Order: sequence, then C-alpha cells, then structure tokens
Amino acid sequence: MGKKKHQKGETNTSEFPSSSNSIESGNVYTSPPFKFIVKGTAFYLYAALVSHYSKPLDRMMNGEVSEAQEGYATLEDVEEGTFGRFAEWLNKGYYTPGEVFTRPLDESRPKKSMVEDSELGKLEEPPPEAPQPADEPSIDLPAAVEDNWGSLGSKKSSKKSKRYATVDAWDVEDSSRYQLKDSSRSQLKESFIHRKATVRQESISIPQPLPNPSPGEDYTEVFLSHAQLYVFAEKYDMQTLKILALENLQTTLAIFTLHEQRTGDIITLLRYVYANTSETSDGVEDLRTLLRDYVGYEMDTLMKDDGFRDLMIADGGALLSDFMTMVMKRIID
Repeated sequence: MGKKKHQKGETNTSEFPSSSNSIESGNVYTSPPFKFIVKGTAFYLYAALVSHYSKPLDRMMNGEVSEAQEGYATLEDVEEGTFGRFAEWLNKGYYTPGEVFTRPLDESRPKKSMVEDSELGKLEEPPPEAPQPADEPSIDLPAAVEDNWGSLGSKKSSKKSKRYATVDAWDVEDSSRYQLKDSSRSQLKESFIHRKATVRQESISIPQPLPNPSPGEDYTEVFLSHAQLYVFAEKYDMQTLKILALENLQTTLAIFTLHEQRTGDIITLLRYVYANTSETSDGVEDLRTLLRDYVGYEMDTLMKDDGFRDLMIADGGALLSDFMTMVMKRIID
C-alpha cells in the first residue's frame, strides 16, 4: 500500500489567511507565542494571529480562564493533524489535506451481494436456508418526506398510522417502483460542480486537488481532513477557515470519480459529518447541504453499497430526510 501527495500548487507564504481580514505583520511577529498542546504535541502560535481569527481562542489566551494564567492550553477535542492544518493555514493562507492511499483492488472492491452473484451465474448451488430474521428496524420518517416514501417501498405499522421505511425499500434492482432520472442527475451535478467559491478565489496559492483515475485510490483521509477542519473552525468561530474547508471539500468532490470500490470513502465522510454537525438552518449553505447535494447526483452508485443503506437505518433522522429530499428531486419533473 502506498500513498501520494494529493495536491500541487504554487506556494506564497507571504499571504495571510484572507486579504480582507489581514493584520499588520509587525504586530504578529512581535506578539509572544502561545503554547497549545494537542494529543501530547506542543504547537507554538503567534498569539496576535490566533486572536485575530478566533474570539474563543482569544479568550482562552487572554481572558480570566486558567489557560491564560498558565500560559498554555490543552485541547482535547481536536486531532493533531487538524490542529496542524489550522496552524499551517494561519501562516500560509492554505493547508495541506490528508493523504491519498493507494490500495490493491482486492482490498478496495466491495463484496457482491447474493443477488448480484446469482445473476452473474456464479452460484452453483443455492445457499443453505437461514433462520427467519427478526423484524427489520423501522425508521420514523420525517414529515416532509413520509408521504413520498411509497415510491421506494413502505410498510404500515399496526400500532401507528405513520409510514416506516425498512430495508425492504432498498431493493434497487426493482426498477418498477421508481426511476431516477438521468436528466435530473446531470442538472444536480452541474449545479454542484459550478458552485461559486469565495475564500479560494482570494488566494492564488491554494493548491488544486488531483483526480482519481484508479479505483484503488482511497480518499477517506482527504475528505475527513476537510470535514474535521470545518468542524474545528465552526467550534472556534473562524468563519474564513470554515468556508475554505467547505470549498476545498466541494472542489475535491467535484472532480472525484465515485468508483464502486470507493463508496466506502463517502459513507465514512457522511457518518462523520452527520455525527459532528448540527442540523442545517433554512437557506444556509453548510457541510450537510454540500453532502446532501453530492449524494443527490451520486445516489445511483451509493445505493448499491449495503453500508449506505445501513448508515441510513442507523441514523434515521437528518441524513434520511436529506436523502429523501434529493430522491424527490431525482424522480419528480
């Protein structure tokens, strides 16, 4: 297993994170460094620079809290790699994402379902009878989509009048139930790819992501590095960094080829994002809406992966609601 550098680009270390938010460099370099300890590693950052971009961290360094009195802070809620990218961004105006790992195809290829193997004529004898499974777990559908779930299959509860989605709804081979329109997919993809960037446009030094022609290229760490930095920036109120992380993830997803062997990369990203971010406010473009729109045009491939189905069942809330919103866009003119 190998790894490659994910991005290439021109370096301009004289830039600060945002030209519109720039501060006098003399004030930065004459300010004392402040020590942050992350997973046992010490980072020394110019206090004035950190204070300029984060009010919560400013209070930590200069307020009445114990960290200010002791002259250092231990951050338990962030990974070393994420904080290192934050430090890099403070000094360069961009950050280096996670590594792309190249894996043998047999490690990357998802297991075929029994249906797929049977259709390919690879089963020479029927599988042994299994004991009757317990009832499938049920998901109480959000009100916004429960009336439309019938398009994907549903069943009624004998005790409640609401509809419930089960794994039965994931019979993607049964195209008679619904049809995802290719024209709608193309429109959603074009809209996603041509999202307007703001922070990325302000700096020529931000490297461009590289495409992934091989299905053996694992992008999990690349995706998570952007998402984790977004969550960190949101917690410590750094809007410029938050937007940059969002735009970097969008730029990477826009050129990412979703090979069937790489659906797990996206599923891992979805699991992290929906576990570590709050529900989207109306009209707000954030990490969840970005992934919702991505899933909207890549659901054809994602739905072939049992892990995606299992994640939807385990979540049963915001992720399912966002998915159903995009399903409706794909099957309704």
